[in-house]
Amino acid sequence: MAAVMLAAGGLSACAASGAAPLVDVPMLPQGMQVSTLPASDPADAVGAPLRSAEISYVTSAAAGIYRRRPSERSATLVPTPDHDGYGVCLRSPAASGGHDHALIIFTRRLDGEPISQVDDDTLVLRRADDTGICRSEGIAYVTARAA
Repeated sequence: MAAVMLAAGGLSACAASGAAPLVDVPMLPQGMQVSTLPASDPADAVGAPLRSAEISYVTSAAAGIYRRRPSERSATLVPTPDHDGYGVCLRSPAASGGHDHALIIFTRRLDGEPISQVDDDTLVLRRADDTGICRSEGIAYVTARAA
């Protein structure tokens, strides 16, 4: 019954009462400086080279998306308009000419540890409206998957 009353009353009643917080938030370990933590703003990483774990992920994704056809990936991270994350463009020759594009958006940078299927929250966008950045002239491509 008390849980129902707490839920009905909301957390604002708890905050207004001046009560102690329910959970202690641990501080950074002694000696750790905030400046040693990686940048968390994806916009700051645009133009940065991909890490080896990201290249492996993108290469594997390209094999699945393009059914093992030859493909290319962007040489660096690209902007992700309308999405918060780290973007990588993929492209493969389309049967009708031109290229078939995809935009992979990582929610966090990959750093050596493989992502389990349960934890994989990467987006793969294929619609023309979503992949416009990948068709821009300023994107440099390198081989992702050879023939």
